Amino acid sequence: MRDVRDLSASDRRRRILDRVAERQSIEAQALADELCVSVMTIRRDIKRLEQDGFIRQTYGGASVQLTKSVELGFNSRALQFASEKRQIGARAARDVEPGQTIFLGEGTTAAQFAQFLPPHPHVHVITASLSHASLLASRGIAVTVIGGRLHPDELIMTGPLAEAAVNRFYADVCVLGAAGVDAQIGITELEAETAALHRLMMERSRHVTMLADQSKLGFRAPAVAGPVEMIDTLVTTEDGHADGHADMAAAQSAEHSAEHSAGQQTGQQAEQRAEQRAALEARGVRIILVGAHADGDLTPYAM
Repeated sequence: MRDVRDLSASDRRRRILDRVAERQSIEAQALADELCVSVMTIRRDIKRLEQDGFIRQTYGGASVQLTKSVELGFNSRALQFASEKRQIGARAARDVEPGQTIFLGEGTTAAQFAQFLPPHPHVHVITASLSHASLLASRGIAVTVIGGRLHPDELIMTGPLAEAAVNRFYADVCVLGAAGVDAQIGITELEAETAALHRLMMERSRHVTMLADQSKLGFRAPAVAGPVEMIDTLVTTEDGHADGHADMAAAQSAEHSAEHSAGQQTGQQAEQRAEQRAALEARGVRIILVGAHADGDLTPYAM
């Protein structure tokens, strides 16, 4: 069994999410003792998880609530790319204008968009995600939740009823994340029902903004939502984006000696992502690259 003293920052934060899910409240000193780190380290972890939208502190930093589903909270990819997702969501939220109607998809990157969406007057968000809806409504943003079959883990609605509800609206902007964006295959999702719902949202919007960190470019999930020509704007990250996990990489270097060979593949992967971006631009997709700058000054709107 792995010594808790060897845990990376990402693994430590997953442990914290585990405790929150079990107990609904956590105490910094107890966690520090359990994980063999300082109280200040735990407090920094809690602050980071709150910035990334995984938890919400309710009072004094001692009691917290999960703001996302169990699946999102324990998804290592969601934690690993949280900094990129935050940058992408914040950048996309800047383009929202007062009076717009927005279709908002589900997922961690869309959640970051919701975190940074200003409470513009008369903005109307239509979403199938209960967690997004709760967050936005708490800030006074008008929200319509489309009905349908509830997925208890993700807290989203899908199916014929959800699709029928989407058909009753037309949006200025559709803001979506995706499991994968491939210039040849298209926009893909892990579940067919989610792909069908997202396709309908795109069809009933004047403008489609896709949010995808660099790991999503070229990835092909099994369910196709539509061709990349349906995307008007792609907000993504530059290769080499600072993900805020230098401490994780340092902690893992001794354990994962195979990372040396993996590091040799970085240049090839960056080249493949650049080819994907070029192919997407050739198909008329406007690409906004989020730069590799520090994101410590990015603060979501208060709950």
